[in-house]
Amino acid sequence: MADIIAHRTSHIAISIVITTCNGIKYITEQLDSIRTQTRIPDEVIIADDLSSDGTYELCVNYINEYNLNGWHVYRNESNLGPGKNFREAISKAAGEYIFTCDQDDIWKPDKISSMVSVMENRPEIGLLVSNYIPVKDGRKIKARLKNIDRDNGAVIQLKLKDYWLSTLRPGCTFCFRRSIAAKFRVIDIDGNLHDSMLWKYAIVSDSLYLLNRQLILFRRHESNATKVFNRTVPGIQDRIDSADSAIRMYRKLLDASEGLGITAANQELLNDYAKFIQRRIKVLGRRNLFMMICFVVLNFKYYPTARNALSDIYAMIFLK
Repeated sequence: MADIIAHRTSHIAISIVITTCNGIKYITEQLDSIRTQTRIPDEVIIADDLSSDGTYELCVNYINEYNLNGWHVYRNESNLGPGKNFREAISKAAGEYIFTCDQDDIWKPDKISSMVSVMENRPEIGLLVSNYIPVKDGRKIKARLKNIDRDNGAVIQLKLKDYWLSTLRPGCTFCFRRSIAAKFRVIDIDGNLHDSMLWKYAIVSDSLYLLNRQLILFRRHESNATKVFNRTVPGIQDRIDSADSAIRMYRKLLDASEGLGITAANQELLNDYAKFIQRRIKVLGRRNLFMMICFVVLNFKYYPTARNALSDIYAMIFLK
């Protein structure tokens, strides 16, 4: 760790965790949108993953230029990658409410105030996610997630029986309690991103909620650290490998269910869904279109979305 900037305030209610790596093109807009929030964070932690384009130096100068008390920036001693970099940075956050933040988006001015206000009034919420506006080159683009454009302010619980473990919002829309940050490490698996692990813990513990507000401009471009929303449709073997990984995740959740406070009802759902995944692996391995169509029809309720179900059939037709 190098060059921590500024000092911690005596009481930290709101922390923002940002990870950076060669993000000089967009980082200033992101920092401006945080600095000018209607509710100011007590702490901003910027974890730079050995940028070579001047991102780290820009962040240091930005903090000094605006005399930002409570803002910290450090550079990793080795390249950690986006997943581990976020994990390490989250562990340094001292706030009761923690926001994770990418280096290239733009937050609306009331993002912090809107989400923290909900959290303060709803103690049952462990992780609150929001909607967003996807943009490319400053222009709105079509979102691939259903209902992402809802902006009516409603707060809705997302339940395991409806969404399973699919992560349906990116980490830059997250606000979570410090208690969640401690517990999600129990099920941490290398290769899974921080937002995926936080989402999974929150939904199995019945503490995941959605705020229907579009609170950030979510920038999509070729150099995004994660390509989740730009990837091509995975082939059969990729689906089998992903399903194998999912089985390990379900087993880990079930093994840790007592410590994580997973209800008996959710444990039953996890067991049920794990069996579905095992059946799906067998059908995918047969590479038979008729069998896959029958499987999808009979097991449609287990797919998080109709798109996921149809994708299995599509892959069997075109991506063998």
